[in-house]
Amino acid sequence: MQSGTTARYRAQRDRPAARTAGDFRPMDLRHSRPFRIFLLLISGLTLLIGIVPYFVEATLVRDALTSQIASETRRSLIVAGKARFVLLPRPAVTLSDVTLTQPDSKQRFVHAERVRVRLALWPLLRGKPVIDQVDFDDPELQFERFADGTYNFEDLLAKPDHPRRVEFRIDALHFERAKLVYRDALIGVGGTVSALDFSLDNLADPKNGRFTAEGKLSIGDGKTPWWSGSVEASAAMRYTETDRRLSVADLRFELKQQGASKPGVDIAASGLTAVGNLVYGWQPLRLTGGELKINGYGRRAGQDWQGELNLPSLKVTENTMSLDQPRLAVRMQSPRSRFATGISVPQLSGTLQGLMRADKAKINIELVTPQQTLALNFVSPLELYSGTLARLPGYNLSGQYGNKALPRGAIPFELAGNAALNLRNETIRLDSQGALDHAPFKATFSVDDFVSPRYGFNVDLAQLDLTPYLPAVAAGAKNVSATTPMDFQWLDRLDAQGQLKIGELTMNKLHFNDIALGFAAKNHKLALDPLAANVYGGQLSGRLEIDNGRGKPRWHASQRLTNMNINMLLTDLLDTSRFEGRGHLNLDVSAVGDTLADLRKTSGGNVRVQLSKGSVRGIDIEALLRTASRQIKAMNGEVTQLPNLEARTRFSELNATLQLKHGVATNNDLLVRAGVLRLAGGGTIDLGAGMVDYQLKASANPDVPELKGIVGLTLPIEFSGPLNAPTYHVDYTSLKNQLLERQKAEEEAKLKAHEAEVARKAAAAKAAEKAAKKAKPSGKTPAKATAPDTKAKR
Repeated sequence: MQSGTTARYRAQRDRPAARTAGDFRPMDLRHSRPFRIFLLLISGLTLLIGIVPYFVEATLVRDALTSQIASETRRSLIVAGKARFVLLPRPAVTLSDVTLTQPDSKQRFVHAERVRVRLALWPLLRGKPVIDQVDFDDPELQFERFADGTYNFEDLLAKPDHPRRVEFRIDALHFERAKLVYRDALIGVGGTVSALDFSLDNLADPKNGRFTAEGKLSIGDGKTPWWSGSVEASAAMRYTETDRRLSVADLRFELKQQGASKPGVDIAASGLTAVGNLVYGWQPLRLTGGELKINGYGRRAGQDWQGELNLPSLKVTENTMSLDQPRLAVRMQSPRSRFATGISVPQLSGTLQGLMRADKAKINIELVTPQQTLALNFVSPLELYSGTLARLPGYNLSGQYGNKALPRGAIPFELAGNAALNLRNETIRLDSQGALDHAPFKATFSVDDFVSPRYGFNVDLAQLDLTPYLPAVAAGAKNVSATTPMDFQWLDRLDAQGQLKIGELTMNKLHFNDIALGFAAKNHKLALDPLAANVYGGQLSGRLEIDNGRGKPRWHASQRLTNMNINMLLTDLLDTSRFEGRGHLNLDVSAVGDTLADLRKTSGGNVRVQLSKGSVRGIDIEALLRTASRQIKAMNGEVTQLPNLEARTRFSELNATLQLKHGVATNNDLLVRAGVLRLAGGGTIDLGAGMVDYQLKASANPDVPELKGIVGLTLPIEFSGPLNAPTYHVDYTSLKNQLLERQKAEEEAKLKAHEAEVARKAAAAKAAEKAAKKAKPSGKTPAKATAPDTKAKR
């Protein structure tokens, strides 16, 4: 039979292909082997479709899952909708309105409108359901990390203590339109991923496993998140069931900001990318990363930020984390400043729940603005707490500070102390001590709020000599330009408060001691209150305020200076030694402008000056009076253009009150007391033009014998010209005229006195004559009686 059939097939095979129409015969399908196989397959599938649902009901799988989850995790699986079993194209159970609760709670962990659980076919036929794929439609998941570092889903990944009725061998996992709500109690941050399409496919395939995700991310709790953006991710994946390990290769993760951030956060055009390889496993938990690189970028408050984190090796276990040679670089660029920092650590390790520590971290910081530069180099242990708090206990810091006002070099410093950075509260704290420009130095510094920073400080410096850093100037030249604008734009956003103490401050020839000031800057205003110092033996106290909120800066100074050596101050400040003595100064002055010339022109207020036991160099008024007294007859007037700097007028007291208006100081009560003379007068000092015009009157002490000749007279003296080198004019002619006037007055007085004496004598004689007539007796001789008549006739 078999041989005949074989022969017939061979004959048909060898028969010529060309046939005539009459030779064609219909094929007998009953004898076609492919047809019989196809028919058998259709019959078998029909039998399965008709019989299997009777043996495997959807409720059976649902009840098995519910019972198993409850016993293993103490969670409740609630299926409020329909449960339907399908066989084609693959056996699957479809559940509607599904909820999985938190352990021992009615609170939701997962809720989905529809869940499709795919079952492996052959294990199912053997009565052992195995789930190899799960699809979720519109799921909502509540993920949470607790304060101890554990997660609320770890129980779902645990190995069972006994065989399961339903096995999980996930080869594919899909989420469509998912919403993931995440809360992290460890670092205090929460977020939501919405509209998420998430796929894990072919996880058991060592070559074709793939992961993709796409959705929207919002960071922050509440209705108004502080940041929102899109998320995209892809990677090659492989899952090993025996090791419970998920390998991720060629990871590509990208976040892009969408829309504006929450007011006060002020982040724009930001994003994050990550590439690298990860191996994730659980029970026990482990995560290993290789060449993981994370790049971030964004704009905040007008500043463009970029950051890069390089993790060559990352190892995480259930309780510990280890980072080998991590490196972090952060850069900031704005129109007015540049910031860069780099952090490198040999190894950072610790616990997930709390402290991570590195014995020796290197941190480099550079800040550059148009006005200043700052370079810092930290070498310190590094401690991280809960991912948001960083500390540098016992750091060593070296660096230098440069400023535009110090063009010849930057000030070096060496410090040691402690520092803390809190990202959650946005604070920085530093407590340092060491040397600034080789002098002992102590300081505390703080920053609160990184968007609108509030600075605090307390600085105590033993000594600071700025002379080596100031512009080089010729001897006697002024080192401050009167027309160079002073930049106060740094006051526009500065919010700072603190205390500054400097034991000794030197700037070229100027010296100040025991400086103590309170510093407060806010709302475009700067106040130095109190402002105290020891200035050339005298005590300075008061306040200074600058307001940059209304156009040009407005200045107001209220100061009191007592017992200062005026000669040393003027010698060091103005390179002049015309005045000597101990000075007292009270001033309440305001001005407007950003240049020294503007301040001179606009200054106004009141100034009270007192000098004691001093002298005015360049003129000896006492000698002038003595000369005038000796040579009063030869006085013809004289103008002295070049003062004799060796001459001086000594005084015991000098008092003057000046009224400032538009840069011009007016005085009309100048009074100088000396042993042999007295000076009084007034005048003006034009600070804007740098000119002086004073009229003084010198008068002699009547107790000095040599000056008796000019007692009661005044010698006019006029000072005029440049403020630092005035000329003076002594008006001897006026003194001569006063003397002539006095002599004339004396002669007239003598004449009037003589005439008065003559008149007095005549009156006395007449009175005596009348008295004599009244005293004669009544019996007189005729001749004598007629005598009066004879006179009358005459």
